[in-house]
Amino acid sequence: MAYLTVALLTSILAFAVWVTAVSMALSLAVFIIGIPVALGAAYVMRWTAELDRRNATLVFGRPVRGRYRDHRRASFLGRVRATLGDPQVWRDLAWLITHSIVGFVFGVLAISLVGSVLALATAPLWYWSVPDGIELGIYNADSLPWALMTSTLAIPLAIITVFVLRATARFHASLAVELLGRR
Repeated sequence: MAYLTVALLTSILAFAVWVTAVSMALSLAVFIIGIPVALGAAYVMRWTAELDRRNATLVFGRPVRGRYRDHRRASFLGRVRATLGDPQVWRDLAWLITHSIVGFVFGVLAISLVGSVLALATAPLWYWSVPDGIELGIYNADSLPWALMTSTLAIPLAIITVFVLRATARFHASLAVELLGRR
């Protein structure tokens, strides 16, 4: 749950970073200012990707490291060429785009499933506050006995939630390893 919650937060940041970086770099590319903006965008994307490298440690227990080429050059344009020619920079961009979608979906799924388990487990405490009771499709939990019986559904849902969260966290972290670097 911790991994997927952090992934949700970083997916929002990833979306903001890649959309801003690509928009600014492309729109300013026709001007001289576009060259340093593209260089700065590469470093901001690298920093954002580093957050997810660290987050992947929660799943695998080992750090994920990016393999960046040396970007130092004698001239500024040489440095820009070296930075934009580095495959890891483009993999970072691919990760930010992928993560902004997959990380968001998995994070929302995780929070929704855990919230549903907690809502079912505590149904006897709040069923009365909903007009006509808690509607579950095949019945309404509109009395204490029905709410108590409904709360037992939290057990199988919790088991399913644990399996789903583990699978989605592993899948997402595996994507991070493939795009961001090796463990």
